[in-house]
Amino acid sequence: MLLLLLSAFAVQEIAWEPAVPLQGSLVVISAPGALTGEVAGEPLHFRDGHALAAVPLSTSKSATVNILYLRWDGTLNGKTVRVPLAERPTSRERIRVPRRFTVPPDSALQARIDRERELSRDAARRAHAVPQLWRTPFLRPRDARVTSRFGGGRVVNGVRRSTHYGLDLDGRKGEPIKAANRGVVALVGDFFYGGISVYLHHGDGVMTVYHHMSQPLVAVGDTVERGQVIGRVGATGRVTGPHLHWGAQYGLISFDPDDLLNLP
Repeated sequence: MLLLLLSAFAVQEIAWEPAVPLQGSLVVISAPGALTGEVAGEPLHFRDGHALAAVPLSTSKSATVNILYLRWDGTLNGKTVRVPLAERPTSRERIRVPRRFTVPPDSALQARIDRERELSRDAARRAHAVPQLWRTPFLRPRDARVTSRFGGGRVVNGVRRSTHYGLDLDGRKGEPIKAANRGVVALVGDFFYGGISVYLHHGDGVMTVYHHMSQPLVAVGDTVERGQVIGRVGATGRVTGPHLHWGAQYGLISFDPDDLLNLP
């Protein structure tokens, strides 16, 4: 009887929410009995049969979910499903910034940009080593007008240059920026593109990012609470004016930060 129960437990159906996620979305994977898994190269952290995952914005029609179960005899059993995706509505935004942000960088500047990108990637990878820290719903770091949404194209000084991997929230210089939820400060720095920035680990692979500050009010290693003021709105880095760029990542994968607000 015990063997039958364990075998049945290991082949439970895999489900996900939302049923048809948009490209660049946060997804909740349900797989009772799952040990671990991965989506788009990022590991899954199952708790009570549920785990978060993110679908890259560049994924076209479906995302592959790989799940591992521990069988009754101690061996691993794998199962793969494909999650259908819906195309994210796109927009194109035209902005003008100082010329120094659009001309080809010299060797010294390129070295700085590469170094800063690696710092960001390292913080993203380390997010998987932090246990879940939040216990209450996420909030927007500013109660302000959205000036640019996640996933839109950017035409900078007349040239198509980038995709917007965050949510821009309006603000005046010096206004407060709040932590979206409880977390640990993973990185603070003044970056060429992002300006003065704070990175927060929330656990289980989730990280939020706050760019273009005028002043950070936290230091690496600080534990911050949901709604705590962690910095001030500014116009540092590549910007057209004061605002907050709020980003969210699952490991290295950027997703729409507003998806955090809908977590159960």
